Amino acid sequence: MQRLNTSNVSLGQRSTCQKAATLGCRHQTARTSVLASAASTGTTGRTRTAADLDNPAQIGASGRHTVKVKNFPSPVSLTNYMLLPVEQYFVLDPKQIKHLGGNRFLLIVPRINILNVWLEPEVEVEVTTVAGPSPRVILQAENARIRGSEAIERLRIDQRFCMRFVTELQWSGAPVVSSAASGASFEDEPLASSPGDISGGAHLDVWCEVIPPFNLMPREVLQGTCNVVMQGLVSTLLPLFMSKLGEDYQRWAVDAAYRASRAARQVPLS
Repeated sequence: MQRLNTSNVSLGQRSTCQKAATLGCRHQTARTSVLASAASTGTTGRTRTAADLDNPAQIGASGRHTVKVKNFPSPVSLTNYMLLPVEQYFVLDPKQIKHLGGNRFLLIVPRINILNVWLEPEVEVEVTTVAGPSPRVILQAENARIRGSEAIERLRIDQRFCMRFVTELQWSGAPVVSSAASGASFEDEPLASSPGDISGGAHLDVWCEVIPPFNLMPREVLQGTCNVVMQGLVSTLLPLFMSKLGEDYQRWAVDAAYRASRAARQVPLS
């Protein structure tokens, strides 16, 4: 993930959503088939829902992307990789992730600079690994808050929004038989491979109260503009994430030292 840049958004869309971002309309991102679950919490720690907000605007985005990879034989198959503990294959900067215990992580989204203000969303993510005939990895946001510059804090943006974010990763690849079974050393032999792929999709919904003077704008214009900007972000960031994930698997499969360094991440991130 990287610092977001709004320079590619048209001036009309950017000026509207830069202001509307003050409503909390920039929240993020990434990976396959999607369904929904999650939320934000208020200062009381209770999960906040859209019903707790005052006539909120609803905005959202979704995306789907697939990357092609080479699937290698077990024990470095694509399935073995995807079913690792998430801290062993997560490709984000470790500085952006804090392990909260179990399968829960705090994802710190890189700071978003908008004119003379900044936002820094923090999202609590739960990761669920599903084995079986249709294995997949599901990530869903449960709690979120927005830190920001003085102007953002003064507007109490953190208490004026809630979100729901679910992503899912799926993969496929024909089984590959290693000749090591016949006596060759797995580490020394050239690895056979077969075509494989990793698919990722994401769905994001955000509800945010519309504060003055934005309540004077037609609701459809406000929501439509923010939807365009958010869709652009998801459409940009999801392919980047999937590409990094595919590259990481290819390196993990062929580099024993790299696998060992990833295995060391079994110790919870702090």
